[in-house]
Amino acid sequence: MPSPQARRAALLSAGPLALLLGVTALALAAGGRAGPSAPCSGEEPRDLPGEAVELTAGDGLWSAWIAYPPVARQVVTVLWRAEGSVPPELALAGVDAQGRRLAVEFGPSPVLPQLRGGGLRWPRPGREWGTRLVFPHAGCWLVEAEAGERRGRLLLWVRGA
Repeated sequence: MPSPQARRAALLSAGPLALLLGVTALALAAGGRAGPSAPCSGEEPRDLPGEAVELTAGDGLWSAWIAYPPVARQVVTVLWRAEGSVPPELALAGVDAQGRRLAVEFGPSPVLPQLRGGGLRWPRPGREWGTRLVFPHAGCWLVEAEAGERRGRLLLWVRGA
C-alpha cells in the first residue's frame, strides 16, 4: 500500500479533476464531516471589512463571500467583480466530483454603481454582480465564472449543515 505522501503526489500530478475526486472521496469516507478547507481550497481567503472574505477567481476577477466557508443547503450571498471593459453578463456554474450542480437562487445580477458593494468596503475596481448560491451538500466544489475575457475558477470546501 502506498504511503500517504505517495498518494498525495499521485493526486497532484493527475491534475485538478483527480484532486477534486480524491478530496471528495476522503470527505465521503470521513462520513461527510466537515474537514479542513486546505485540501480543497485553491487559495486562502482574505478578510474584508465586516464578516466578508475575498477569493480571487482569476486574473482581474474576484468574489466576496458574505459567509465563508459556505454551508451546505444554506443560501450564501456572493458578490463578483471583473476588472476592465467587460460585458454586462456574468456566466456562473458550479459542480462537484459527481457532476451535481450548485443551485443559483438569484443572479448573477448586475449591481448599480450607486449600490456597489452593498455597504461592503471592497477595494476592487470593475463591474459588479450579485448572486445567491446554495450548495446541495458538503464536500469539494468547483465554481467557474466568466465575464467577457475574464475567466476564473474557485475550488472550495462546503461544510456540512
